[in-house]
Amino acid sequence: MPVSGFWDSRQGGRAENQDQCAVIDTPLGFLAIVCDGMGGGPSGSLASDTAVRKIYEFLNTPHEDLNRKEALKEAVEYAHNTIVNLGNENPALKGMGTTVAAVLINDYSAIVAHVGDSRVYQFRHGQKIFRTADHSMVADMVRNGVLTEEQARLSSQSNIITKALGGQLKDLAEVSEHAYESGDRFLLCSDGIWGMVPEKELIRSTAKQSALSKAVDNTIDTIDAIGRNSGNTHDNMTIVMLEMKKDSKLKEKMSKKTIRILAIMAALCLMSIVVNVILANKLSAPNEAEQKLEVLTEEMSAKDKQIEDLQAEINKLNNDVAKSKQAAADAKLEAAEEKTKAAEKAKAEAEQQAKEAKAAAEKANAAAQEAKKAANEVAQLRKNVTYGLTKARDTKKGTARKPFINNVMSSLNTLCSRDPKNKKIYLDIKEKLNSNLSYSNTDKATGHYNILIKKINEIK
Repeated sequence: MPVSGFWDSRQGGRAENQDQCAVIDTPLGFLAIVCDGMGGGPSGSLASDTAVRKIYEFLNTPHEDLNRKEALKEAVEYAHNTIVNLGNENPALKGMGTTVAAVLINDYSAIVAHVGDSRVYQFRHGQKIFRTADHSMVADMVRNGVLTEEQARLSSQSNIITKALGGQLKDLAEVSEHAYESGDRFLLCSDGIWGMVPEKELIRSTAKQSALSKAVDNTIDTIDAIGRNSGNTHDNMTIVMLEMKKDSKLKEKMSKKTIRILAIMAALCLMSIVVNVILANKLSAPNEAEQKLEVLTEEMSAKDKQIEDLQAEINKLNNDVAKSKQAAADAKLEAAEEKTKAAEKAKAEAEQQAKEAKAAAEKANAAAQEAKKAANEVAQLRKNVTYGLTKARDTKKGTARKPFINNVMSSLNTLCSRDPKNKKIYLDIKEKLNSNLSYSNTDKATGHYNILIKKINEIK
């Protein structure tokens, strides 16, 4: 592909760099991708690395049944499912996720896909002509007129995203197709780049720098310096810039501005004809009138033909614009319907999860009650043992102790099955209780029982 590019990725003030990026050829075109990982420990870096590798892996495999837009969208879903499966297999990775911003370019067009708040920009002649719409809470507030772009950028909640690979939602990727011209630039970046400076400054440093490499170096150096001077807690920073060396085969539809210019030109032609006729009538001598009239008639006929041609072109352009508007409206309606379906599905899944959580809580509560009951029964049995040993100790005649000893033995047998953790102690008490000393009337018998009582009371 006739494209040049530069990239850079830095750790910023964080403990590690969880951003990942790639620029690589695939059978479907030249792929540039930026991912910003999320998750504790190494999981954020693993999520972004997995996304880059799996998107490339999918695109590098033949998919004859898919066009390029469908292929890139499916590649993102493939990476998403892999990240979800890794979390299911390893609880330590549960909840990890990543954003993605990707551009797939061939001779025909550029396909853009994104999830989360990593961005793709397209610049032409130093001006922004396209930017992806962030999937974040503050971006939704901007679209609803609650916040301005700058207020959203500076908000403490700017890092709360509503979509991410590895999350709960399905049908994540937002995909679009774009024509490009020679000299156009594509900028891909994580929020560690665009979130540090106002958008006008970012455009000035990336779109208006004459040298692409200088634009990349100056931008990331400036942002890194701002972060270090502001406490050195700034986010990871990743930037990829591409510059096109020829026009795409896909062409831009004619804009409303061009249509208005054509209409103005037609009106000016008509005014010119009228002025010429008036001047001819005033300046021509009587004997030249017929000749002038004939010439002017021919000129008017030619101008009429030009006006008709221009009017036909304008009508055609108007039809094209109307069709384009209808297509855009249909696409928006389809996207809205898909979002509604996704929201309904997410709601159903959430309700099911709530139901399952309630059932689990009830089961856990029942188990806790059962455990408490068992613990109370064990405690009561230990009290019975203490009581029986105390009564046996205080009974002076050895033969009179037998009922108390039998009750203690029965309680100890039950404790061996109910409290296996302390079974060894219970068996030891039983063994000592079977000795002749337990039935003697000596002072040693009293000490013997005190030792047994102490053993049972020391159990926690």
